[in-house]
Amino acid sequence: MIIFRKEVTGNICPSANLNQEKAILRHFRGSHLLFFFLVLIVSGCTSLGARTMRGERVPLNEALRQTNNEQLLLNLVRLRYRDTPAFLQVSSISSQIAFEAGVDGGIELERSKIDTDLYTFGGSMAYSTRPTLSYTPLQGNEFIQQLLTPLTVEKILLLYRSGWNIKRLFSLCVQRVNELKNAPRASGPSPGKAPEFEDFSKAVAMLRTLERKGLIDIGYETFATDNAHPRVVLHIDPRAQKLPETKKLWKLLNLAPGKTPYPLIYSQIQQSHTAPVDFIEIDTRSLLGVMFFLSNAVQVSKGDIQKGKVKVTRTDSGVPFDWATVLGDYLRIGVNKVKPTNTSLTVNYRGHWFYIDDSDLESKSTFVLLAQISALQAGKAEGIVPILTLPVGR
Repeated sequence: MIIFRKEVTGNICPSANLNQEKAILRHFRGSHLLFFFLVLIVSGCTSLGARTMRGERVPLNEALRQTNNEQLLLNLVRLRYRDTPAFLQVSSISSQIAFEAGVDGGIELERSKIDTDLYTFGGSMAYSTRPTLSYTPLQGNEFIQQLLTPLTVEKILLLYRSGWNIKRLFSLCVQRVNELKNAPRASGPSPGKAPEFEDFSKAVAMLRTLERKGLIDIGYETFATDNAHPRVVLHIDPRAQKLPETKKLWKLLNLAPGKTPYPLIYSQIQQSHTAPVDFIEIDTRSLLGVMFFLSNAVQVSKGDIQKGKVKVTRTDSGVPFDWATVLGDYLRIGVNKVKPTNTSLTVNYRGHWFYIDDSDLESKSTFVLLAQISALQAGKAEGIVPILTLPVGR
């Protein structure tokens, strides 16, 4: 509310004073009032967009991140129960702004020995926002490309160069290296028979040891000829040639000793080689294959196991197989009848709460990796620019 006072002293006739008041009021309303509210509205509109962005962008961003993670966790639980997964993508987010403004005014006349007039003016301005989200179900060609297409060697390289260590990448995304298997049947529904994985785990553990020492690297190999396409290779530093880890790695992978670099070749068909080879064949999982593999980390209630709602993997002796021996600490999804506290992620499914503890950094890291794989698979990656080149003969 804005108040203007005008005080007039002396002997002024009522009619003259009233005419003067009307003239002043008309003058103020006609110029000063209009100017004032124009300034008010213009200044408000110029900052309206900035205030709207500050008030909406971060909450929308957080809601999008949280719901994406919840959808991912929910689908992992669905896969554990052999239920159909479903994916809804947010294809667009738009926001509409509704603006309203109003002006009112009044006058109070008071007659006394000292003439006092009181003019009152009021204004209001309000706005509201209406965020609009568009959802698109993942199906058709997009479903095939994003969920069913195996990761390429180039995408494995991109993930490696973005900071993920070789053990985590190979353990989750690769189901075979040369003749070493990493639970390949677990890229689908949980198998009934315990998987083969021991030698693969030993090989990636040695790779991780050499990686920590800075003695191996993955990158592009360049050639002298301009038209030769660069290839992804594993380079072993000459200083590592005499280490016991390197010798064990050569033996497990059936590699020709002393070679460097070793090209990484994508192959879905396992081949047996009697003589040592100078290349490394890898068979990668798709995003859905990675999710099926990780769904074995979902704990389920004893009641659901007894009722046969989930598949129990067993060893040759009939004992339930512990998937933690394969998955390690990469992912742990707990289950509780009541909603747990101190969690980073929870979803309710089949009358139980499935969750990830907020202090479980390994599981949270796995979700970050899954999000990056999903983003890579969502778009075309032809013509990826080499991030690191390793010249021949290095």
